Amino acid sequence: MNGHPTREEDFDLYALGALEGEEKQAMESHLAGCDACARKLAEARGRIALLALAAPPHSPPPRVRESLLHQVRAETREPQNAEPEVTEPGESASIFSRLWGAAWAPVALVLALSTIYLWVSNNRLNQQVEALRAATARQKAEQEDAQRLLDLATARDTLAVTLAPSSDLPGTKGRVLYNARLGLVLYNGMLPAPPADKTYQLWLVPTSGDPVSAGVFSPTANGSGSMVVTPLPPGIAAKAFAVTLEPAGGRPQPTGPKVQIGAAS
Repeated sequence: MNGHPTREEDFDLYALGALEGEEKQAMESHLAGCDACARKLAEARGRIALLALAAPPHSPPPRVRESLLHQVRAETREPQNAEPEVTEPGESASIFSRLWGAAWAPVALVLALSTIYLWVSNNRLNQQVEALRAATARQKAEQEDAQRLLDLATARDTLAVTLAPSSDLPGTKGRVLYNARLGLVLYNGMLPAPPADKTYQLWLVPTSGDPVSAGVFSPTANGSGSMVVTPLPPGIAAKAFAVTLEPAGGRPQPTGPKVQIGAAS
């Protein structure tokens, strides 16, 4: 076993004696030199002890009890032609208790194994449920993005603004769709990859007031970049849009050079 055990349930299975062969040898070899895993094993043994105590008591079938009583009587019966043996008070009960415990030890082990199996299965089921919830949330977000794109593209009051390149980046291009009522912005363009410590940032320049950040983005490997930002404060009348080169993570107000700019008609 290279590194730590990859399955948490292996500690429970080892504590129950359910690991065999190479898996058991690998676990023992790893436990000999790993204090962290030794603590996990101790925790597993504690869990098993608690689960065994939590298992509901079960009454054995009457035939099992009669069989054990018959065996106790046979062991305590005086042999013929022998001196009478004095049986201390409680000795028969002690023999019976030992036999009773030996008979029910396998049952207790089965109950403990069943409880651990149900716990492991429940843990795996919870993980699967969480994964499904995350996948559902991602799918819902993608559907909402698609719906916003559709609303933006089909709305009659959506503005289309072409962004012209600066002299530092000739040949680049950009286009913005903006709807003040919906508070949605879509940018599509072609830009070279920025330096590692830089990012592109889109700005809405209102008819009055300071520029409003519409988000940061980085082009793909082929130079294309696109994004949808929502929500923006609704009702902002746009005078222009611009793309600047900013430090990674963007800035509250533009500080870097403008690489694309276009006036809203």
